[in-house]
Amino acid sequence: MKRYLTIFSIVMFICLIAPLTIKATTSLSEIYISVTDAKTAIQEKDKQAFKQHFKEIKDNWQKVIQNDHKLVQTINEDIHKVEESKSPEDKEKALNKLTSDLIDYEKVLNPVDKQKKRDQLQKEMQPLIQEISKAITDKDFEQAQAINNQLNATWTKNEAIVREEDIGRYGQIETRLMFIRIALTKDKVDAASAQIEVEQLKKALDEYYAGKKSDVKTGDQDVNILNKHLDQAIRNIKNNDLAKAKQDLQQFIIAWPNVESEISTKNGALYTKIEQQIPQFAGQLEQDNKDDIQAHLESINHEIKSTISKTSYTFWDAALILLREGVEALLIVMALLTVTRKSEQRKASKWIVIGSMSGIALSIVLAFIFKSIFDNLGATRELTEGIVGIGSVVLMIIVGIWLHSKSSLDSWQSFINKNMDIAMSTGSIITFGLVAFLSVFREGAETIIFYLGIVGKISTWSFVLGIVVASVILVLIAIFFNQITKWIPIHRLFFIMSLFIFILAFKILGVSIHTLQILNIVSQHAINKLPFIDIVGFYPTYETLIPQLALVIIVVVYYMMSKKKGT
Repeated sequence: MKRYLTIFSIVMFICLIAPLTIKATTSLSEIYISVTDAKTAIQEKDKQAFKQHFKEIKDNWQKVIQNDHKLVQTINEDIHKVEESKSPEDKEKALNKLTSDLIDYEKVLNPVDKQKKRDQLQKEMQPLIQEISKAITDKDFEQAQAINNQLNATWTKNEAIVREEDIGRYGQIETRLMFIRIALTKDKVDAASAQIEVEQLKKALDEYYAGKKSDVKTGDQDVNILNKHLDQAIRNIKNNDLAKAKQDLQQFIIAWPNVESEISTKNGALYTKIEQQIPQFAGQLEQDNKDDIQAHLESINHEIKSTISKTSYTFWDAALILLREGVEALLIVMALLTVTRKSEQRKASKWIVIGSMSGIALSIVLAFIFKSIFDNLGATRELTEGIVGIGSVVLMIIVGIWLHSKSSLDSWQSFINKNMDIAMSTGSIITFGLVAFLSVFREGAETIIFYLGIVGKISTWSFVLGIVVASVILVLIAIFFNQITKWIPIHRLFFIMSLFIFILAFKILGVSIHTLQILNIVSQHAINKLPFIDIVGFYPTYETLIPQLALVIIVVVYYMMSKKKGT
């Protein structure tokens, strides 16, 4: 018992001081990300996810410097409008208005001389366009490649002003730059196509300098369009139809500017890889390198799916944890009440109930403290979620096996019996309550260890709903306990619930490693033939699969050894 409490105290201490050592920073960019996620949730009809992202919008807005400006009131009204809107269409429209007003307010907070930025873009881009055009005409393709690298670097440095003012024009310029790269990276340089694309690039930039708005309809494209084009390209390469595969990659490039923010905000390294490699593959795809390019495309396709996949927990995940540990706590309390009832200690029974409820209350309070800590971690939240998730699974294994070992159970039963004997002999009512409190809180502490793994990726609503649902089921189990145990033996009931908890641990481990992969802290080596199964946290990479297999082996070996020893 003492060893367990020591382990738990260390975990508690680390988690509670973590927020004091990590400064949470909030900027408007974090709100933009939450707005994008909220719109995605609306499109996917995921009400729980929308509530979570909308809460993030409100919380992060409160952390932003709000000076005495009319836009502050306008943004507050926008947020209220989103909250009050009934239909998905109205909510999305209100979010678009919110985005527009946030952009305007960011300009107030960080005033920018737009004309100066336009002039700088023109001054730096025009000479390079003239130089690359001349190099292509002179068939000096090595020089053209070098200038093209400068051209792309210059554009990347100055592109923000164009994206802000005219997203359609931004997409045109991005597409032309990628097509120039395609033409120049072919084994036999396509000088004619390269020159045409340079002219188109010059035209798009000249129209931007002149203040002419693009007539391109950008629309709200789904980021999954990227996977669609890559799937088609990969399929056509396998079918040896390289011409169609190149067309698919070009369609990818055309769609890319409209959805790139979905990738850049979540996985900067993947964004850079796509920008650099897709045009190169579209230009160089030939018979002698098709297998290598196919492998690279499959890897990028996997990374895109991994980046945009949903990683969250449902109310059932929260409920299962409380159910598993709650039933065990319930059995202990019922056993204590049986002892006091037989000895006709009615007051003691009352204090056992009070002690039990206190243990439950403290466990729930601590769970919500952890939930609050995660919700306010700001920029470090994703990293902390990944690390704590893995840590919680390790604790589940270590503490879980120790808690349910025979030595632990014998020691615990001895502790309970000793204190019950003292309480019975002295008639100490407080001791009865203390025994019940410790019995319940012991299970509550184990519950919190499980909750550590999921609180970062579950909405408050789902978290609360899970606790409520589990509590209702526990009450029903208590009321109909005798009938239930006739249908399902206690040991079988525990086995079923333990199986669900094992699946949840499997999911927590997968989601946590996946989070670290998105942050590029853990590498990704895809297993392309296996599917993504978000509901159980299965993401087909060797980095996630190997630890999950290890978890399965540990649990299976433990159960086999336990069965053999009869524990």
